[in-house]
Amino acid sequence: MEKLGIDLWGLLWQAVAFGVLVFGLYKLLYRPTLRMLDERAQRIRQGLADADRARRRLEEAEREYVARLEEASREGQRKVSEATQAAQRLRDEILAQARQEAAALIMQARQQIEAEQRQALEEVRAHIAELAVEAARRVVRASLDEEAQRRLVEEFLADEMRQ
Repeated sequence: MEKLGIDLWGLLWQAVAFGVLVFGLYKLLYRPTLRMLDERAQRIRQGLADADRARRRLEEAEREYVARLEEASREGQRKVSEATQAAQRLRDEILAQARQEAAALIMQARQQIEAEQRQALEEVRAHIAELAVEAARRVVRASLDEEAQRRLVEEFLADEMRQ
Protein backbone atom coordinates (compact mmCIF):
# COMPACT_ATOMS: atom_id res chain seq x y z
CA MET A 1 0.00 0.00 0.00
CA GLU A 2 2.96 2.05 0.11
CA LYS A 3 2.88 2.20 -3.65
CA LEU A 4 -0.41 4.00 -3.40
CA GLY A 5 1.02 6.47 -0.87
CA ILE A 6 -0.84 5.03 2.10
CA ASP A 7 1.03 4.41 5.34
CA LEU A 8 -0.60 1.41 6.95
CA TRP A 9 0.75 2.08 10.42
CA GLY A 10 -0.23 5.74 10.19
CA LEU A 11 -3.68 4.71 9.01
CA LEU A 12 -3.99 2.28 11.86
CA TRP A 13 -2.91 4.94 14.38
CA GLN A 14 -5.32 7.40 12.85
CA ALA A 15 -8.11 4.81 13.07
CA VAL A 16 -7.21 4.13 16.74
CA ALA A 17 -7.04 7.90 17.43
CA PHE A 18 -10.39 8.37 15.68
CA GLY A 19 -11.92 5.51 17.73
CA VAL A 20 -10.55 7.03 20.97
CA LEU A 21 -11.92 10.41 19.87
CA VAL A 22 -15.34 8.93 19.08
CA PHE A 23 -15.34 7.02 22.38
CA GLY A 24 -14.30 10.15 24.31
CA LEU A 25 -16.87 12.31 22.55
CA TYR A 26 -19.52 9.64 23.22
CA LYS A 27 -18.67 9.57 26.92
CA LEU A 28 -18.01 13.29 27.38
CA LEU A 29 -20.51 14.96 25.02
CA TYR A 30 -23.08 12.58 23.61
CA ARG A 31 -24.29 10.99 26.88
CA PRO A 32 -24.47 14.30 28.80
CA THR A 33 -26.26 15.86 25.86
CA LEU A 34 -28.71 12.96 25.69
CA ARG A 35 -29.18 13.14 29.47
CA MET A 36 -29.73 16.90 29.22
CA LEU A 37 -32.22 16.41 26.37
CA ASP A 38 -34.02 13.69 28.34
CA GLU A 39 -34.17 15.96 31.39
CA ARG A 40 -35.48 18.81 29.26
CA ALA A 41 -38.08 16.49 27.69
CA GLN A 42 -39.04 15.39 31.23
CA ARG A 43 -39.36 19.04 32.33
CA ILE A 44 -41.49 19.78 29.27
CA ARG A 45 -43.71 16.76 30.01
CA GLN A 46 -43.94 17.90 33.64
CA GLY A 47 -44.77 21.45 32.51
CA LEU A 48 -47.49 20.12 30.21
CA ALA A 49 -48.88 17.98 33.02
CA ASP A 50 -48.81 20.97 35.38
CA ALA A 51 -50.50 23.12 32.74
CA ASP A 52 -53.15 20.44 32.27
CA ARG A 53 -53.73 20.25 36.05
CA ALA A 54 -53.90 24.04 36.21
CA ARG A 55 -56.39 24.09 33.33
CA ARG A 56 -58.56 21.51 35.11
CA ARG A 57 -58.35 23.49 38.37
CA LEU A 58 -59.28 26.64 36.46
CA GLU A 59 -62.26 24.91 34.87
CA GLU A 60 -63.32 23.62 38.30
CA ALA A 61 -62.90 27.10 39.78
CA GLU A 62 -64.98 28.55 36.95
CA ARG A 63 -67.73 25.96 37.55
CA GLU A 64 -67.62 26.72 41.28
CA TYR A 65 -67.71 30.46 40.56
CA VAL A 66 -70.73 30.07 38.29
CA ALA A 67 -72.46 27.88 40.90
CA ARG A 68 -71.77 30.40 43.65
CA LEU A 69 -72.90 33.24 41.41
CA GLU A 70 -76.14 31.41 40.64
CA GLU A 71 -76.62 30.66 44.35
CA ALA A 72 -76.01 34.31 45.22
CA SER A 73 -78.50 35.35 42.56
CA ARG A 74 -81.12 32.93 43.92
CA GLU A 75 -80.41 34.16 47.46
CA GLY A 76 -80.74 37.77 46.34
CA GLN A 77 -84.03 37.02 44.59
CA ARG A 78 -85.26 35.20 47.70
CA LYS A 79 -84.36 38.15 49.91
CA VAL A 80 -86.04 40.60 47.54
CA SER A 81 -89.14 38.39 47.55
CA GLU A 82 -89.12 38.19 51.35
CA ALA A 83 -88.67 41.96 51.62
CA THR A 84 -91.54 42.51 49.19
CA GLN A 85 -93.78 40.17 51.16
CA ALA A 86 -92.80 41.83 54.44
CA ALA A 87 -93.54 45.24 52.94
CA GLN A 88 -96.93 43.98 51.72
CA ARG A 89 -97.74 42.59 55.19
CA LEU A 90 -96.67 45.86 56.80
CA ARG A 91 -98.79 47.81 54.31
CA ASP A 92 -101.80 45.61 55.06
CA GLU A 93 -101.26 46.02 58.81
CA ILE A 94 -100.95 49.79 58.49
CA LEU A 95 -104.11 49.94 56.37
CA ALA A 96 -106.01 47.78 58.85
CA GLN A 97 -104.82 49.93 61.74
CA ALA A 98 -105.74 53.10 59.84
CA ARG A 99 -109.21 51.70 59.16
CA GLN A 100 -109.64 50.82 62.83
CA GLU A 101 -108.48 54.26 63.90
CA ALA A 102 -110.79 55.89 61.36
CA ALA A 103 -113.72 53.80 62.59
CA ALA A 104 -112.87 54.71 66.18
CA LEU A 105 -112.67 58.41 65.27
CA ILE A 106 -116.01 58.21 63.44
CA MET A 107 -117.60 56.44 66.42
CA GLN A 108 -116.15 59.03 68.79
CA ALA A 109 -117.39 61.86 66.57
CA ARG A 110 -120.86 60.31 66.46
CA GLN A 111 -120.92 59.96 70.23
CA GLN A 112 -119.75 63.53 70.62
CA ILE A 113 -122.41 64.74 68.16
CA GLU A 114 -125.08 62.76 70.03
CA ALA A 115 -123.88 64.18 73.34
CA GLU A 116 -123.92 67.69 71.93
CA GLN A 117 -127.39 67.07 70.49
CA ARG A 118 -128.62 65.86 73.89
CA GLN A 119 -127.02 68.85 75.60
CA ALA A 120 -128.53 71.24 73.03
CA LEU A 121 -131.92 69.56 73.45
CA GLU A 122 -131.64 69.88 77.21
CA GLU A 123 -130.67 73.54 76.84
CA VAL A 124 -133.60 74.12 74.47
CA ARG A 125 -135.95 72.34 76.88
CA ALA A 126 -134.67 74.42 79.76
CA HIS A 127 -135.03 77.58 77.72
CA ILE A 128 -138.53 76.61 76.58
CA ALA A 129 -139.40 75.77 80.17
CA GLU A 130 -138.19 79.18 81.27
CA LEU A 131 -140.15 80.84 78.49
CA ALA A 132 -143.23 78.81 79.31
CA VAL A 133 -142.88 79.66 83.01
CA GLU A 134 -142.49 83.30 82.15
CA ALA A 135 -145.51 83.14 79.86
CA ALA A 136 -147.52 81.28 82.45
CA ARG A 137 -146.42 83.73 85.09
CA ARG A 138 -147.70 86.56 83.04
CA VAL A 139 -150.95 84.77 82.43
CA VAL A 140 -151.59 83.54 85.89
CA ARG A 141 -149.50 86.12 87.72
CA ALA A 142 -150.32 85.34 91.27
CA SER A 143 -152.34 82.13 91.22
CA LEU A 144 -149.44 79.61 91.16
CA ASP A 145 -146.01 79.80 92.61
CA GLU A 146 -142.99 79.42 90.37
CA GLU A 147 -142.18 75.82 91.38
CA ALA A 148 -145.67 74.58 90.58
CA GLN A 149 -145.56 76.36 87.22
CA ARG A 150 -142.20 74.78 86.34
CA ARG A 151 -143.52 71.31 87.26
CA LEU A 152 -146.61 71.82 85.08
CA VAL A 153 -144.49 73.00 82.13
CA GLU A 154 -142.07 70.05 82.45
CA GLU A 155 -144.97 67.58 82.58
CA PHE A 156 -146.46 69.25 79.54
CA LEU A 157 -143.16 69.05 77.65
CA ALA A 158 -142.62 65.43 78.70
CA ASP A 159 -146.09 64.55 77.42
CA GLU A 160 -145.42 66.37 74.16
CA MET A 161 -142.06 64.62 73.69
CA ARG A 162 -143.61 61.19 74.12
CA GLN A 163 -146.11 61.88 71.43
